[in-house]
Amino acid sequence: MSRGSVRVWRPIERRGTGAEQLLSAALFAFSVGFALMAIHAIGVGDRPTSGVFAICTVGSFLLGSAVRMVLLRHPIRAARSGLLALMVFYTAGPLVLAVPMAELVPGFGIVDAYFEMCSALSTTGASNIRDIADVPQTLVLWRSLCAGFGGFVCLVAALAVFAPLSIGGFEVRHSFDRPMDAPGRPRMAPEVYMDRREALERAAWAARTLGIPYGALIVLCMMGLAWTGIPAFEALCYALGAVSTTGFQVNPGGFAAYGSMSSELVMLLAILPASVGVAVHLQALRGRMRAYREDPEIRYMLIAVVAVVTVLFLRHWIGAIETSSTDEFEAGLRALWGTLFMAFSYITTAGFESADWEGATTWSALRTPGIALIGLAIIGGGAASTAGGVKLIRAALLAKHSLNELARLTRPTEVRPIRSGANRVTLAAMRIVFVFVMLYVLSVVLSALALTATGMGMIDALMASISVLSNTGPLLPLILDDANAWVDLPDIGKLVLCVGMIVGRMETLAVVALLSPRTWRR
Repeated sequence: MSRGSVRVWRPIERRGTGAEQLLSAALFAFSVGFALMAIHAIGVGDRPTSGVFAICTVGSFLLGSAVRMVLLRHPIRAARSGLLALMVFYTAGPLVLAVPMAELVPGFGIVDAYFEMCSALSTTGASNIRDIADVPQTLVLWRSLCAGFGGFVCLVAALAVFAPLSIGGFEVRHSFDRPMDAPGRPRMAPEVYMDRREALERAAWAARTLGIPYGALIVLCMMGLAWTGIPAFEALCYALGAVSTTGFQVNPGGFAAYGSMSSELVMLLAILPASVGVAVHLQALRGRMRAYREDPEIRYMLIAVVAVVTVLFLRHWIGAIETSSTDEFEAGLRALWGTLFMAFSYITTAGFESADWEGATTWSALRTPGIALIGLAIIGGGAASTAGGVKLIRAALLAKHSLNELARLTRPTEVRPIRSGANRVTLAAMRIVFVFVMLYVLSVVLSALALTATGMGMIDALMASISVLSNTGPLLPLILDDANAWVDLPDIGKLVLCVGMIVGRMETLAVVALLSPRTWRR
């Protein structure tokens, strides 16, 4: 540069933790998704929809570029910048994704569209679309694609954001009193990346590690559903919903309308791996396949499902005896299958309904109690998975501690350590479990009170709060026996529920950590 010339450009010096780049990366990913949907709309001959998605493609790319330029010059200085970036993703991301919904769905406003896409990104599966048949096919695929992307973000965030901070389920696993096993394949070991300063490097590593297995499970599920006779388009949408444990309906009548036990079996085989903690899958990818057998959460899930299925089926059987219908052996087996599928579907917080669930009540002439499904949804799946809820490990530890305290009433001097599998649980872990459960109950109560202020009945408000905080959107329509339970809520009520979805997905401990003053200290 010659003397006296003016330097109009200078390279940007990166001074942040890398978390600020995650937001621009998400917007670029949205832009790619918009472009794919524009191509799909052209392929099906829907030019108005294609035009909207094309405009959104350009807008999302420009917005991502602007965010990247601004945040690289003024990076996030918060101590927990990765957590802050994740919160911004869940709160502002649905607003970007909702533009096509607000433009193209009949009768939809911006709040309705925001609710729909917030439900997709958080993998809740609560829908306020009155008739799915009136929605353009491309929009149905767009919602399912966002749900699949939201499930993938859950897993990446678990390793890149939650694990280094020991929250999101890792606070319990890291408190186990056990020796650390040396990984067989260091490239797959999360410990290598947990102490790095930049969240971007951890996120890139997690995305590379999980991307192929996650995509492969979606493809296998889609192929299995198509093999059972489900149309290819609907099979793809349901596969995205199964792997992300999002119970969206993509056809009139929902998944139960197919009436196929083989389709439900394929769906179940996709839901179960998605509800297992990502740390367990990482151990399996490192060649330690016995991790599935040793994982306590898988055993807790099986115990909970077997207990619920046994109680419900015995109730049906007794009802069938009273109505003299026990000779219908095939109906009894189908009722057993419907109960089993529903138990797994709701403990994984997916919320898909079996075609034989209603048949179980017909077989016994009794109304099946929904309280069991509510309990399973609250318990939820594995920690650091796409499933919601309290998580199996926390629920099991709380139950064990309660039993120990009851035993101490008669034997006060007895020392009974709490174990989870082969691991001894420390007092620090139990304190965290109690704090989390207290915050979870408080969140349910506050959300229900806010909904009652909008004119909603107390019972309905409580069920709606549990549905969103456990990220089990189909729960409320099932309990109220109303497919449009989310549709007629006021806008302010839907915004309250959106907050519940975000808190349920990020978990209360993460939200509290984000609100801590330490987060904002440089």
